[in-house]
Amino acid sequence: MTVNIKKLALSTVVGGLGMWIVAGVWHNLIMASLYEQVHAKHEGLGVLLLAYFVLALIMAYIYQRGFIGKSPVKDGLIFGAIIGLLWVFPHGLAMAGAHGESIAYVIKNSLWHMVEQGIGGIIIAMVYAKM
Repeated sequence: MTVNIKKLALSTVVGGLGMWIVAGVWHNLIMASLYEQVHAKHEGLGVLLLAYFVLALIMAYIYQRGFIGKSPVKDGLIFGAIIGLLWVFPHGLAMAGAHGESIAYVIKNSLWHMVEQGIGGIIIAMVYAKM
């Protein structure tokens, strides 16, 4: 199986930008209005965008190498949710052990990232389905 560079590049840009926007809306607008202790100020938005592009590149490459299915929405959501869990949960548990973070927070954060990367997975799968 060869790598389709055009699909990889487009899905990386669109998927990364999509996840970055979803993350910004959640953290800066929704969470800030729901929880008093959350302050809608993040330093390094450019670095965050770069991180989402790197994540999207990894996701798009893995998706292209064997996860393409018949339903871009369903397959992309499941794929992205798995990536979100793999990306955040083990690290969160390690930080809970090392720094005393709440396990409840780790679980909530992991569930959120399953949604966030699930959306990214849908975007990536849609690029592959449409091109």
